[in-house]
Amino acid sequence: MANSFWNDLKGRKKVNRKEYLKIVRRVKYFIILGLGMSLAVFIGIAVFGGVYRVSDVIITAKLYIYAIALVLVFCGYLVRFLKWNYYLKKLGIKIGIKENLIIYLSLYSMNITPGKVGRVVSAYTLSKVTGEKVSKIVPAVTMDIFTDFIGFAVFALLFSVYAHRFVIYILAADVVLLIPFFFVTHDWLYQRLKNFLKRFKKKGYFGLFSVYGDEYFSSQSSLNDARTYIYSLLVTLPADFLSGLALFITLYALGITAPVGGTIFVYSSAQLFGMVSGLPGSIGVSDGTLVALIGGVFSLNAIISSAATIMTRIATLWLGVIIGTAFLFYSLRYWDLPDRKKRGRSKKRVR
Repeated sequence: MANSFWNDLKGRKKVNRKEYLKIVRRVKYFIILGLGMSLAVFIGIAVFGGVYRVSDVIITAKLYIYAIALVLVFCGYLVRFLKWNYYLKKLGIKIGIKENLIIYLSLYSMNITPGKVGRVVSAYTLSKVTGEKVSKIVPAVTMDIFTDFIGFAVFALLFSVYAHRFVIYILAADVVLLIPFFFVTHDWLYQRLKNFLKRFKKKGYFGLFSVYGDEYFSSQSSLNDARTYIYSLLVTLPADFLSGLALFITLYALGITAPVGGTIFVYSSAQLFGMVSGLPGSIGVSDGTLVALIGGVFSLNAIISSAATIMTRIATLWLGVIIGTAFLFYSLRYWDLPDRKKRGRSKKRVR
């Protein structure tokens, strides 16, 4: 199934509605698989803490307080949209604010794909709406993914240094995370690989990498400046902070008042290790890290740490997937429009 998904994505510079729907169906399988994996992990966590006791803690939680965590996470999405919109402007991609926001929110349906790389699917819809090449749009997607990662990496490192705990592990994870980021944002290594990859011009992934790499890095170069990185960090840090607060609010809903800085560190570290794993939705790794750190850092028992982990993951990973899936299907209406170049100056909009 995973191979079929990437076979659908690889090398396509433009797709029609039928082909795009085929890709979306593959995403549906990822979501179903991810849901099954996540439920299995939740059950395992509940067993670790004691199924009846963990479920009782969750049921008796103050849900009106827990709802604040959901709101904070969604606000984080809206803050990150500023960064996304900035990237598109830097790339010279023109699109209405409504269409842009809808397509952006649909990205979160892809959080269940390994490393969130399934988000490149959004480039096809943007290409349909704007008439721009997919290869010109993809750099905005990769920058958005990796700058989100960097926000959590920075928080995890800062708080680990401040607390003098887990510094070596966090630093090692940060380095591992930065390697692929450096690769997709700087073309020097690509240029060195290009001569080797040319021999595979008509052979699967290697050939496609060689053929379309030039277009990708030509667009990516527009985002490689200090101003873009500074702006990205200034937007990402408060957005990731809002996501980290979801853990603080979740614990508060369970009757636990934990230090804000500690909860940001725990959540960011869980995200960081999950990202490094490359697993779909970081399922298993982020969950396990949360259970261990919540219990270890705040000296809480397995019952509370298990309940808090399940509730936090629902408020972060699965809230995003649900919202993203809704907007992904809503955005399908854009595929009923004629191509951008054929529409010309038409002011007709989809509502």
